[in-house]
Amino acid sequence: MLLGISVSEVCPIGGTSTTEEPMKQQIATGILAISMAGGVSTSVVAHQLSSESDPEPKATPSATQTSKKTDKPKSTKTANPPPGTGGGTKTSEPPKLPLAPVGALRIIPGAVGPVQVGMSKQDAYATGYFDADVSVPACNRTDDLVWKAGYNDQLDIRTNDDGSVAAIGIRGGGPRTRSGLGVGSTYESVQGVLGEVAPEPAGQGQTGLFVSEGNGWIGFLFNAAPDAVAPTDTVTFVEVTSGVRPGLTRSGC
Repeated sequence: MLLGISVSEVCPIGGTSTTEEPMKQQIATGILAISMAGGVSTSVVAHQLSSESDPEPKATPSATQTSKKTDKPKSTKTANPPPGTGGGTKTSEPPKLPLAPVGALRIIPGAVGPVQVGMSKQDAYATGYFDADVSVPACNRTDDLVWKAGYNDQLDIRTNDDGSVAAIGIRGGGPRTRSGLGVGSTYESVQGVLGEVAPEPAGQGQTGLFVSEGNGWIGFLFNAAPDAVAPTDTVTFVEVTSGVRPGLTRSGC
C-alpha cells in the first residue's frame, strides 16, 4: 500500500482498464494533496524543533557601570613644620636655653661650663653661648666661634681648621675652678690647691702652673719668670685644653 492506496487499485494485474487515465489523474491529485499536506506538516515540525533546540536569546539587562568616587590619598606632609622637625626648615638660631652668668661658669680640666674642648662647631654653637662665622676686619679673618656679649670680655676660644674647639681662654675674674681658683688668684693659693707643683716657663718669659685630669688640662699664667715669681703674684690668664698642655699664649690676631 502506498499512501493508503492499494497497488491493485492503481493498476490491476494482468490488464488495462478504460478508466486508467482518470484513475491516474486521481492518484496524481491525491499524491499532490498528501505531499502538500506532508510538506506543511514537515515545515511546522522543523520550525518547532528549531525553536526548542535554538531558543531565541533573551534580552538581559546590561550592567550599568557606575564610577565610584575614589578618595584622594591624604598628604603626609605637614604644613609649616615647626623649626627643628624637618620639612626643609632651616634653623638659623640655636635653641634658647637658659645661659648661666659668666661668674657661674665652672673651670674644669678640658672645659668651661658646658663648652668642652674637642666639641664640634655645631655642638658648641648649640650651647647658645656663641655667635658663629664672625668677621674680624682688623685681622682680615672670620672666626668660627665667638663668645656672645657678656662673655667675650672675659673669655676667648680657639678653633681647629674644621671649626671644632681647640682651647678656651679665661681673661676675667668671673669663671672659677671648684676650689675657687681663677684670674686674680695668688701664686701661693694656686700652689696650695695644686700641691706645690713645679713652675714651668710659659707664655713669653712668664711662669705657668699646670694640672691635668684625664685628657683635660688647666694652665695658670703668671707674668713673672719662674725664677722670679713671688707668692703674691697673681694669675693673669687661664687656659683649658684637652690632650695637650696649654700654651698660655695669645696674640692680637
